[in-house]
Amino acid sequence: MTVTHVRMDNRLIHGQVLVSWKSHIEIDHLIVTNDKVASDPLQITLLKAITPIGAKISVFSIEDCVAYCKSKEAENEKIFIIAKLPEDGFALVEKGLDMEMLNLGNQAFVRGAKKLSNTVYMTESGVKSLRKLHEKGIRITCRMMPTDPDTDYWPIIEETFPEWI
Repeated sequence: MTVTHVRMDNRLIHGQVLVSWKSHIEIDHLIVTNDKVASDPLQITLLKAITPIGAKISVFSIEDCVAYCKSKEAENEKIFIIAKLPEDGFALVEKGLDMEMLNLGNQAFVRGAKKLSNTVYMTESGVKSLRKLHEKGIRITCRMMPTDPDTDYWPIIEETFPEWI
């Protein structure tokens, strides 16, 4: 498997991904994964429409993402996975994707969420998913830009949401 980066960002594809992250880690293939998004033809069309010409993009369900990443076709690619939610990150691991690190990107406020940082609001379900990833030895970072410090963010999550841990 050649997954070079896994990011949770509910904005999915946007300027930071297309410009900063893509040039910083030299990706060949951007995969958006979320079961709901993958079953919505309008969202798929919009995501593909904003991708630069020549860039390879796929929109997969969680299961199809893992299957693709383990396929022969993916062997020589540098893959950047962007999932919508922390729950998607845990589902990727549960379905068999190997990852050492998960980058928690923007998570906009939703009902029931609590503030982790200026750009990240977490739900109880999201925190519990991150805890399960942490317990599996997956390092969690919270980097908006690739030049931000690559710091283990779990202690901050644990301190901020003790009632959800």
